[in-house]
Amino acid sequence: MTLRKSAASLFAVAAIATSVLGLDGTAAARTDSELGHTGILTSERFRQPPLTAAQMRNAVTPEATRSGLAADSLNCAYYYICGKGANGNRFDYTTCNTTYTLPDLVGWGSLHNNQTPGTRANFYDVNGAWMFSSVAPDRNDVYWTPVWYVIAC
Repeated sequence: MTLRKSAASLFAVAAIATSVLGLDGTAAARTDSELGHTGILTSERFRQPPLTAAQMRNAVTPEATRSGLAADSLNCAYYYICGKGANGNRFDYTTCNTTYTLPDLVGWGSLHNNQTPGTRANFYDVNGAWMFSSVAPDRNDVYWTPVWYVIAC
C-alpha cells in the first residue's frame, strides 16, 4: 500500500505540474474524444468540484473487498458501478451520494457503469481532485493506480 501511495503522490505532482504548464491528459481513462465515445468524460466542461476534507475522511470502505484473478470477467449488476484492477481487487457500488474509498486498485483494469442510463459516477485522486466521470451505460479500461475515490451517482 505504501508503494501505491508513493506512486499516487508522484502522479498527483505530475498532474499538477502538467496542468500548470497547460498540458492536457491528466485523466486516467482511455478516450478518443471529449466525450470518449464510451461514456468517459474528461473535459474541463464536465469537471466536478474536488472532494471536501470531510468527504475524504468519512469515505466508506466496505468491509469485504472481493479479489480474484485478474482474468476473471467483470460482471456488474444493474444499478451498480463496478471496477477491477490488474491486481484482481474489485468494487461494486450502488448507493448514491456516498463517497467510497476504492480497494487498492492498481494498473489497468475494467470499469463497468451499469447504472440507470445517463447516471454519472465521478472519480477522484488521493487529494480529492476530480479526475474523470463515467456516464452509464459504459464499459472502459482505466488506469486505476492514481484513482482513490468514487461517488457512484
